[in-house]
Amino acid sequence: MLKSKLALALPAALLAAAIVGCSSSNTRYQPVEPPEIENRFALDSVWSSSTGGVDDFYSELTVAFDGTKVYTASRSGDVMAFTQDGGDRVWEVDLSKEAENDDKRSARLSGGVSYSAGKVAVGSENGYIYVLNSSDGSLLWKAYLESEVVARPSFNASGSKLFVLDSRGNFTAFDIATGEKLWVTGDAPSMLRLRSQANPLVVGDEYVLVGTSSGKVNVLLQETGATVNQITVGQAVGTNALERISDVSSSPLILGNILYAASFSGELVEYDFGTFNYVTRLGYQSSRDFGFDANSLVLTSDDGTVYCLNLADNSQRWANTQLSYRNVTAPVVFGNYAVVGDYEGYVYFLDMQDGSIDYMDELDSSGFYTAGQVDNGNLYMIARDGTLSCLRYADQSQNSSAALVEQTNYALLATAAQGLTLNHPGVYEGGIYAPSSMTAEQLEARRTAIRRAVAQQEAQIAAQRRAAAEAAKARAEYEARQKAFEEERRERLSGFGIAPGVRAEMDDEDNAN
Repeated sequence: MLKSKLALALPAALLAAAIVGCSSSNTRYQPVEPPEIENRFALDSVWSSSTGGVDDFYSELTVAFDGTKVYTASRSGDVMAFTQDGGDRVWEVDLSKEAENDDKRSARLSGGVSYSAGKVAVGSENGYIYVLNSSDGSLLWKAYLESEVVARPSFNASGSKLFVLDSRGNFTAFDIATGEKLWVTGDAPSMLRLRSQANPLVVGDEYVLVGTSSGKVNVLLQETGATVNQITVGQAVGTNALERISDVSSSPLILGNILYAASFSGELVEYDFGTFNYVTRLGYQSSRDFGFDANSLVLTSDDGTVYCLNLADNSQRWANTQLSYRNVTAPVVFGNYAVVGDYEGYVYFLDMQDGSIDYMDELDSSGFYTAGQVDNGNLYMIARDGTLSCLRYADQSQNSSAALVEQTNYALLATAAQGLTLNHPGVYEGGIYAPSSMTAEQLEARRTAIRRAVAQQEAQIAAQRRAAAEAAKARAEYEARQKAFEEERRERLSGFGIAPGVRAEMDDEDNAN
């Protein structure tokens, strides 16, 4: 069985079993058979290349672009660049040769790849973030974060800062030129949470948004890390820890003034930064990123259903249920189609108007974890075994449509929240949790004290649980001794012909006299 994105992470970074039905007698969550589709168009393979892949390990390693090259990485530690037009390998470096990876199974790259201003960034499960020169792959600097990096690092608009979210929920900002750690912040992680995490979303050079395991999207100032707004997305409800998982692990999306964010607990939130009001809450559950165009929002639920919503009025345009429990990837919009992949390596093109599957093909039998990406009119799909495929429509009119949609989408992202102040009214540079008069040093000291208090509370809870376990064990031993004593007493009395609750005949005769 593949290791699912829905594997749960404990605070001590231990992994629980994947939320996938494994019993042969339980067919509730078994994937449906792939549908039978008569393809309505053809695709051309521009090129493909092997990149190493991630084997059976869950990873969201994907690709990044700079206009002429495409960058990607393998779990084992290879980072590489290809030409976009022909797929020629420009350079390749092996980060497993770095000293910190000598005693590890491999470099275990997992978070990335990201590109900006001549720099490539990728994180690892060994707790490192690496920044490379995009021209030749030379290592510019690296930093240790003491915890796994599974989310994709994010550069700010100018490429001067890099933001990295680690598996403990800590969020760190680095100076991209020097590798200096500028600030660290973060929410205390939930006791039980998803392994997957939202990729940070930057807004210009002023704000960065990040989803949390507590069901919120935090808006931070890039300069200081102060939290200046907090949007509640998921609600922790239910009778047990599993039911109360409310992670925002799908990356936040801003189109115009509107923030779109989804939670694992089953809510899709639209929040207006122009008015600081919630526009609506809809009952859609997802831990995967959104696909979109100028009129539509597309999302994949964790049960494999693909939904398309009309941005104008939030109405549901269609829902496709033909891919139930096939571990369907997040969607990407490519021309007039939403494209998803699945665990068996099939790729599906869903018509944006009605959700019908107009094309499917088994592109790579190893399967897909990550969504496709579109750049320069091409669709890029990277399979679990590392096969990177560059695809185009065979029909030129479809390619023209895809290029137009791509240009429009890039413009939507470039102008998102433009000219807006994302601080919640009344919240200034000090942030929600600190007065504005605080210095940066005072703010960091306050955060350190909060983190220390949280750690102490977690230690107290652990001690209480140990004490409760010891008390339960002592009670069980006492009850076992009592039971043994009663058994021994019953056997001893039965030797005289007297059992508890039964009177002897001699007693009856005495009473009669």
